[in-house]
Amino acid sequence: MITELEFVPVPPADLDRIRCNGHDDFGHRVIPRTSGAGAPLRCCLRLSREGERIALISHRPSSLGGPYAEVGPVFVHAGRCPGFAGSSFPADFLDRQAVLRPYDAAGQMLDGVLAEPGESEGELKRLFDDPAVALVQVRNVIAGCWNFSVRRRAA
Repeated sequence: MITELEFVPVPPADLDRIRCNGHDDFGHRVIPRTSGAGAPLRCCLRLSREGERIALISHRPSSLGGPYAEVGPVFVHAGRCPGFAGSSFPADFLDRQAVLRPYDAAGQMLDGVLAEPGESEGELKRLFDDPAVALVQVRNVIAGCWNFSVRRRAA
């Protein structure tokens, strides 16, 4: 069974609201800074380039709710960016080790997979073979922070 997947960054409407308010949804000020290369940007799902203006905000990535709906730090562009329009695994995250956490529709974590560099795409397809999986969070191995979510594309 082939499942078409959607790769989900921080929603652009949330970022517009946060940038307009000058603080994230948890009261932390948005403080732009000049980036070095390599910060994982959760607005456009790529790594930052030297000299870009970015900010660190708090974000709750789970739209499912439940006790696993944690809040954590994410880097985003300080100003509006094109976002992520891709339909395949974000290229800058392909060759990184990652933790994949599948959740059911009630927001309960079903499993956890450590994917080695280059294996995340295949592991995602395997996880989505289980019809109980509603969402998978792709996370950083060292810091544990959320990189992006993946869900089945709505028909």
